[in-house]
Amino acid sequence: LQSPQHRLASQKMRSSAALIACLAACTLALASAGLSVPAPAMRFQLPESRPLSFNPRSTDSLLPLVAKAKAAPQPKNPLQLTGDLICSAAAASKNFWMAAVAGGFAGTCMFPVDTAKVRMQSCAQTEVAVAAAQRTYRNTIQTISKVAGEEGFLALYRGLLPVIVGSAPEMAVQVASYEASRDMFAEKFGKDKFSLDIQFAAGCFSGFAHCLVSNPMEVLKIRGQVLGKAGGGVVTAIKDIGLPGLYKGVGACWARDIPFSAIYFPAYALTKKHLEEKGYNPFLCSMGAGLFAGVIGASPTTPCDVVKTRLQSPKPGAIPYKGVRDCVSRMAAEEGLGSFFTGVGPRVGRVAPYLALSLTSYEIIKAGIEILEKKAKAGTLFGGDPKAKGKKGKK
Repeated sequence: LQSPQHRLASQKMRSSAALIACLAACTLALASAGLSVPAPAMRFQLPESRPLSFNPRSTDSLLPLVAKAKAAPQPKNPLQLTGDLICSAAAASKNFWMAAVAGGFAGTCMFPVDTAKVRMQSCAQTEVAVAAAQRTYRNTIQTISKVAGEEGFLALYRGLLPVIVGSAPEMAVQVASYEASRDMFAEKFGKDKFSLDIQFAAGCFSGFAHCLVSNPMEVLKIRGQVLGKAGGGVVTAIKDIGLPGLYKGVGACWARDIPFSAIYFPAYALTKKHLEEKGYNPFLCSMGAGLFAGVIGASPTTPCDVVKTRLQSPKPGAIPYKGVRDCVSRMAAEEGLGSFFTGVGPRVGRVAPYLALSLTSYEIIKAGIEILEKKAKAGTLFGGDPKAKGKKGKK
């Protein structure tokens, strides 16, 4: 005996088989009777077919095809692609090395002043109870002469290696991020790229990006300037502080670089444009604009630079600072507001000439390379006459 469930399933199967058989019989009957289902009516009319205008025996019909084939871009072989990659890499490396030379030259020239600034700010941190007139390092000239006399002249350049190595990416990131963000903001908001608000926003973005590259260099530089020979080399410093230690004080670095770039770049562009309209020499325009923009950008951002130096100093004092807020509150309570402007003279005296020299030397190197490239293409790089060379070749 079958269960009720099995009986119900068998009944369903038999009914399905009967339905399929009926459908098959109807289909066969329609096929044998020659019946057909009418096609649905078209909602649109198809265009009338026209004969092809191409005539293989006529040369007139081939001319458009030949011209189109010549105009189409031809695929490049691997050698051409490799050559294009080499040319683009050479162009990028040329700008990179120009920035390296310009930044390294300016950084080397102004490095003793930067050493004096760091020593004065670090001394104010470790000698809090001592009066400013009785501290070890009191002003720029006294600090430079004291360091050179007691530790040797080369002691003024301790920590220079990270600056030379990082000058190229630092300057490239600072300038490239400013120009790229300036063009992007101008296109997005439909404004002139030299308008004040666009340059202000681009300067803020440039300062943010610049700090990501410059903060590790600042940590290693300050370590070499403060500790001297005891700090060891770059490799020893990285082993001691670790990779996270390279970004110590990055918050204070952002607080310094973002407003500085927001002030510096608009001031530089507007001042240079004004001087060029007056008809001054391009070299003097770049130098004067860089000095002016550096002074008005470095002066108000000195408190942030002091806080950054204290957080990154390898001699933290009796009680190390926990962060930016702790450093600011303790400096204001223990030393007064004047402590935030310690080393303002050497900071302005270093930043303004450094940026003026770096940007001016970059433009001079760029112009000189363009002249050499033109002479090389014309065949007059070594004093040859391209016309005489052409006549000789024809003869």
